[in-house]
Amino acid sequence: MAGRLLFLLLFILPVSACGNSQDEDAVAREQAINNVWHKAKLRGVSFRAIGQEPGWLLEIIDGKEILLVTDYGQSKIRYSYVKPIKHKLQRKTLFTLEKPVKAEILISGEPCEDVMSGEDFAATVIISQAGRVLRGCGRAL
Repeated sequence: MAGRLLFLLLFILPVSACGNSQDEDAVAREQAINNVWHKAKLRGVSFRAIGQEPGWLLEIIDGKEILLVTDYGQSKIRYSYVKPIKHKLQRKTLFTLEKPVKAEILISGEPCEDVMSGEDFAATVIISQAGRVLRGCGRAL
């Protein structure tokens, strides 16, 4: 009887513990693959931001385009990428977009907390477009 218990403790329990670790790694990998931020990075997005009330999303692909999705996905506007004005000492970056709808995107190196999820972000984002101001949080990918 003591031999069986020793066998269980020495061989079966360590194997099952390893199995759990591998399962946890697989779950973590699958979560990363399904994460919208990870998917955006794979598409070439270099900066992504979100905001609430109304829900909006910003994706910047350096050298290519800037996508602004507003009103919970009802409106999608693609802008050609423009080189921003960077104020390094102030830790601010300003994009001025003209077509199809005039907009300004200000990315500030001030920490930000998403009001819905409570998630912390490295940057505060303010978008002025069509007479309204959208505020939210973002991060470089």
